[in-house]
Amino acid sequence: MCRLLGWATTTATTLADLLGEADLAGFVELSAKHGDGWGVAHAEQDTLLVDKESTAARTSTRFAHRAHAHASDLALVHLRWATLGLPVVHDNVHPFTNGRLAFAHNGSIAPPSALEPLLDEQTRLQLRGDTDSERFFLAVLSRLLDSDTPDPDDDAVGRAYVETVRLIGQTMACSSLNSMLLTPSRLFAICSYDPRAEVREDEPDYYRLRYRVTPASVVVASSGFGTGWTDLHNGQLLSVDRRTLAVSVQSLDLVPASL
Repeated sequence: MCRLLGWATTTATTLADLLGEADLAGFVELSAKHGDGWGVAHAEQDTLLVDKESTAARTSTRFAHRAHAHASDLALVHLRWATLGLPVVHDNVHPFTNGRLAFAHNGSIAPPSALEPLLDEQTRLQLRGDTDSERFFLAVLSRLLDSDTPDPDDDAVGRAYVETVRLIGQTMACSSLNSMLLTPSRLFAICSYDPRAEVREDEPDYYRLRYRVTPASVVVASSGFGTGWTDLHNGQLLSVDRRTLAVSVQSLDLVPASL
């Protein structure tokens, strides 16, 4: 399982300035449990760059430097807690990217191989690691290719994302499909989890996603730190426009039907 955090801001900002030192400390401390890797994806013009390590954020000098010195107006952060017996190696650390999209997930889809029929031949060649989450991302890319849209815009990406979540939730055993998807101009977040999965976690709101809106920023995050959040309810999609910070929240039929 994992922790997620994404943001869009009017001007480039560091994670430390975005959250403040107290909330940043609370977020980083989550890696005491979620210590099997950290990763950051950020937008630079029309591309996405990813930096990640298979170490805990709380012990990483590189993460500390990024949090205080690297500014971006559109980014997401992931703290990994390896599950399903999957190894702690670089290729299994989120976010996953193809240079145009970046993706991070909190939850389990078992077994990971169940997702492989959703991958076409082209996206299958991009597979590098062992995780269900990377296969989840590649399933979204395959859905985009199937749409026959030569240059998909953000709306097409959002549709492929939603359709993939719906298909996985209806046909596969999964605890949570909570995830974030970044394009060079949009942040998407989906809250989609089996409510029965929460009772097995030692945190009653483990699968909750929340968001916080100010005139200068929109932040979306997993539970476990900070105050002043609005719940993104189970089955909802949130979208944030990089240029305007316009926020859209849609209720969709995205709650997994099986576990």
